[in-house]
Amino acid sequence: MIFCETQIKYKDKETDDPGLKHLTFPENANNPGMMWVNHIKELNGRLGLCFDPDNKISAYICDAKEGCFDAVIAYPAKNINIEYCYDSIRKVIEENYSVKDMTFSESQELSATKFQFLLEKADDNGYVRRWHMDQSAIGIDYFKNNQFSVEEKLSENRYESLEDATKAAELIMADKSFREELDRIYSDDNVKGFYGNPVHYKISASSTKAAMDIVNILVPALIENKRLYGKRIVRVFNINEGCYDESELENLFRSSQGNAVIIEMCGTDEDHGNFASSYHRVIEFFYKVITKYQLNTLCIFVECSKRPGFSAQMVSKLQEDIRIVIINEGYGDREQAKQYLLRLADPEIYTPTDEEMEEELSKKSMYSVEDVYLIHDSWYKNGLSKHIYKAYSNFECVLEEKKDNCKPYEELQQMIGLANIKKLVDEIIDAGKIGKLKQGCGLSYQRASMHMVFTGNPGSAKTSVARLLAQILRKENIIDGGKFVECGRADLIARYVGWTAKQVRAKFREAKGGILFIDEAYSLVDDTRSFADEAINTIVQEMENQRDDVIVILAGYPGKMSEFLDKNEGLRSRIAFHLDFPDYNPDEMTDILKFMIDKQGYHIGGKALEKCHGIFESACLMEDFGNGRFARNLFEQAQMAQSRRLVTEYKDKKIGSKALRTLKCEDFEVNIAEKVKTQRSPIGFVV
Repeated sequence: MIFCETQIKYKDKETDDPGLKHLTFPENANNPGMMWVNHIKELNGRLGLCFDPDNKISAYICDAKEGCFDAVIAYPAKNINIEYCYDSIRKVIEENYSVKDMTFSESQELSATKFQFLLEKADDNGYVRRWHMDQSAIGIDYFKNNQFSVEEKLSENRYESLEDATKAAELIMADKSFREELDRIYSDDNVKGFYGNPVHYKISASSTKAAMDIVNILVPALIENKRLYGKRIVRVFNINEGCYDESELENLFRSSQGNAVIIEMCGTDEDHGNFASSYHRVIEFFYKVITKYQLNTLCIFVECSKRPGFSAQMVSKLQEDIRIVIINEGYGDREQAKQYLLRLADPEIYTPTDEEMEEELSKKSMYSVEDVYLIHDSWYKNGLSKHIYKAYSNFECVLEEKKDNCKPYEELQQMIGLANIKKLVDEIIDAGKIGKLKQGCGLSYQRASMHMVFTGNPGSAKTSVARLLAQILRKENIIDGGKFVECGRADLIARYVGWTAKQVRAKFREAKGGILFIDEAYSLVDDTRSFADEAINTIVQEMENQRDDVIVILAGYPGKMSEFLDKNEGLRSRIAFHLDFPDYNPDEMTDILKFMIDKQGYHIGGKALEKCHGIFESACLMEDFGNGRFARNLFEQAQMAQSRRLVTEYKDKKIGSKALRTLKCEDFEVNIAEKVKTQRSPIGFVV
């Protein structure tokens, strides 16, 4: 949809036709009263919402005086031009009113925000009836939706040639991926005209500002080559996890046909934890809307490297149906970084001195766009006290140094037991280091397959170890990213024929550069339909095709996993490591509990610890007793029992910190402990 404004000038003509009305002021032109207002209201009733229903053209008079109207027009981007709109408006007015010599000024494109403002102005003037300006029907009712935020602007830049666009790209230290796309956009092999979008874009950048620098060159280049009709850039951001059934969002995409829509995929500022689950419905909804309008509405997906949000899941799903060009943030040398910094600086506030630039830019020879923005932000912050609020120029703020507690290797080593797993991790790290040395010496090196099977009962730390493994391998630069994608049968088996393979491949793309953890993998074959075979075959194929990019870990109960692999020789042959996570014994369970208690700052006496050891002796004789989860549940119930005890003992007295941190024997006389006593098997340890 294109929104624009124009001025219509006309002259009144004398006629004896009683069906034609004169659009003239009453005799008292200084106080025209309702007669003039009703004339314009009647005219807007004839024009207004989709007055040309076949072509979906809407037009409104928003301000008027005798002989001159200020009008706004909305029309579809494809197959309709502004001259056709003028002819349609002229026809309506000339058939119903006594006018002649109608002329239209050159139209000026509007943002939807400005179009909406002028509609409200027409309403304030009394020129329209509410039902004549249904904003949802026009598709501009999306600005106040609380599930997402919207900003709009019109593209202002113009790059008439590839040379102009390339020069602009050099100023933002454009990556090779962007320069190559500019070559394709300006290629003489293309027909200059709008027939639909052959591709869409994903921009990976460190911030929204850096991404918009790319957008502000990309969109004008597409407009210049007639790949876009309109200049509107609609930015959708702060997408909430409840945004999965919003008619306003679909209206946004519908009204943005012929224009560009930017979708920022970092979600909202709240911590949603696992975006794969919390944003599942959001991704499904966006997928449905985007694929519906993708031919005419250009989508630019923005992934922020610091807050990737649901970008991996979104792009993985979409890539099955639309072609997406990846544009990465660029790098530049010292001189390019300097020019970029000067471009970002606001001369009305202050400009960095040569000394300041030399001090910052002498640290290395190459800079990323993120580096430049960080330097600029630091300058701006320091410049506020040096140049604007000078009273703070000598103020120093001393902050307590924060320690980095994210040490996955050490966390793995602190876990109780798991000697064979810790040994394997050391071997993988050592192999990675030797591989790098071989490459440095010019020797050929290909990383061995690292697909794994984790077998063990619930609570034996399979998932925890897999998460830590992803972080360890990332820190050691053995894999490109620390992604950890956990999935199960519901994530891989689709409801319809042909969909399962797509879902499996989407999960592999999502996990690229990391680990794909398939829990209870044997459940994939618990299916009477044929979709399970499709899932297994696709997993086997992707494990081979992406062996250098994705590590697959299949996890589950020992017996069921053995049967599962026996039935799938192709799967078994691609497994490099089979790791068994044994059940914990009473001593290890006691150590796990002690570790949890110490980590949360509690204290437990020797007698209480002996009592817990006895509970674990009973628990370990039970089938599927829960391992580490049992220890955690016991600790949590003991905390609740301690709370009840302290309230009873102290009543209105003050409770000291020592009492708050101490767990006693009676605190472990809880439901879970009583349960294992009653279910203790007579076979096992002799007491």
